[in-house]
Amino acid sequence: MILVNFSIIMLNGVVIINMNRIIKITEECYNAFINGEDVLFEGVDWSKNDDGTINMSVNQRMDNNSNKGTNSVDTRVFGTKGDILNGKILTKTGKENQKSKSLQQYYDNRKAQIQFYNNVIDYVRNGRQGQLPYVNGLDDTTWGAVKKWFDKGYSDNRIIDACKKSINRVNGDSVQTFSTYNRVSQAENPDKVARYITGIVPGTNVKYISLFSMTDFNFSDAIKHGTLRQNSNTDKLLGIGEKNRELDANGNYKELNMTYDGNVKPNVAQNFSLNNVKDGHFKQQFGLNGEGGYSSVSQFLDKSVNYAAYALKKEGFTPDILVSAPSSSDFNKYYCTNLSNKLGIKYISDFFKRNVVNVRYADGKDLLSKGFSPKDVMEFESQAKNIAYNEIAYLVSEPIRKFINDYQSIFNTISLHKHSREKTSLNDIFDCTMIYAYRTILNSLQNDVVSEHLVKNFLSKQTKLYQKSYDSTHIFNEVSSRIKMKIGQKVFNNVLMETKNLVEQYSNLLKQNGYKLRFNLKRFKITSFKKQFRPFLSNLYVVADDYMNNGQLMKQYRNAKFLIFDEDINSGATLKIVIDALEEKLPENTENNMMCLVNAYSASGF
Repeated sequence: MILVNFSIIMLNGVVIINMNRIIKITEECYNAFINGEDVLFEGVDWSKNDDGTINMSVNQRMDNNSNKGTNSVDTRVFGTKGDILNGKILTKTGKENQKSKSLQQYYDNRKAQIQFYNNVIDYVRNGRQGQLPYVNGLDDTTWGAVKKWFDKGYSDNRIIDACKKSINRVNGDSVQTFSTYNRVSQAENPDKVARYITGIVPGTNVKYISLFSMTDFNFSDAIKHGTLRQNSNTDKLLGIGEKNRELDANGNYKELNMTYDGNVKPNVAQNFSLNNVKDGHFKQQFGLNGEGGYSSVSQFLDKSVNYAAYALKKEGFTPDILVSAPSSSDFNKYYCTNLSNKLGIKYISDFFKRNVVNVRYADGKDLLSKGFSPKDVMEFESQAKNIAYNEIAYLVSEPIRKFINDYQSIFNTISLHKHSREKTSLNDIFDCTMIYAYRTILNSLQNDVVSEHLVKNFLSKQTKLYQKSYDSTHIFNEVSSRIKMKIGQKVFNNVLMETKNLVEQYSNLLKQNGYKLRFNLKRFKITSFKKQFRPFLSNLYVVADDYMNNGQLMKQYRNAKFLIFDEDINSGATLKIVIDALEEKLPENTENNMMCLVNAYSASGF
């Protein structure tokens, strides 16, 4: 069923008219979803294909003990209260891993730590009479650390201060545990409790919902990119050791190809498209009944979207607008497109833009007060600057990259060597075309020292090209010839002019800073920064200028409720930076008007 939702929203005297197609799942499918019937797959299985690639499929095991092993993802939606509170990760033999902790154990331990630190404060203030107070359920590590304070003769004030800091740390680290425990333990129906995780994005007061939990990032990569990073888990699947991992042309670990369900080639656009769907799923409500191309992974993603709507309803949050963090993949775009249809709200895909060139980060004094060393501060500042320069390198070369992709049918027939049948890759063609472009730009610059320096630093890497196995001179000549004969020099000149304008634009930003750019770098990702540094970054993502024109953003969305989506949550830094950008432009908007949603939490779940 497709419903057209016509709504009028009044925000600060401005009328907003929304007309959205709402996905309404069938009663049969909804009941099956809520009751946990096997129409919805639950776990993830990995296997090795005959051709040496790796296969991923989502299985149908529904029992409480399924899919809780390490190096996996828990895709179950519902469970019993007892299992969620007391269930533990299983070993390969199916037994509980005694080193892991259940949600109940995490909760009891955190509460015991807080009680213990408070008892120690009272013990010191009362003159240290009697024995050091022990609390049942306390872990040995905490007990041993505090005992050393007394054995080393720490003063009363030092111990009290340390206890207070420890209480604040435990409370901060336990928000997710306490929040999820309280929701599960208070559930009215003990036989059917949703497993989603809730917490507060670190450094903010904004709540997040994580639908699933994972212990292996390859699950997320398999869905987002259709490839896998090599690690100990892929080694076991392939039956190899770390030394036997395949390398790419640059000597780095090669990303592994994979399949879904043994024969489906991963395709993010297809996974989230409204084509080729099966009966009983919400995509079918658009009347698109194609054949094939629908996998167990696609079905899992259908479930995730439905589960998101269910979790938001349970948490009592009804958003007005959906936005997402900038992403290196199309996952956010496709997921949010489907989720916006499900919720019947507007999704703005380019609401935030990347701004790493103007990145701000905490100053040295602030970092030192948080326990960082002077060496850490220097490393952080250096890393932030280098990443900004790397991003410029990518942005300046983007017009050439797009040009190559737009005309790949013309370029992908170039041979690796003259008279060779082996074809060269688009990456190699891009390298050679960049040299051609930069040489031309260098000749056109008018005594701009910084711009000339920028281009020459790119050109200084050209020696690397001539050391490769392909015939770079041959490729360079073929590129030049095909531009003139099949595309037109005028078209390419426009690309050159666009690239030159970018060179000059960024050189103006950097005239006060000496630096050296590297050649052909990947786009910036938050994971480029070490985990301990990420919470101290800001201005990496800003609200797109388009939404600030004529005060449109301030008028339409001042009191709107924002749902912020991202693929997964690790340190929470990406979400924090997005929240900061939103709060900077909408200072009157409170944390009650924001909610974050992620598909998976990158740690073992409950």
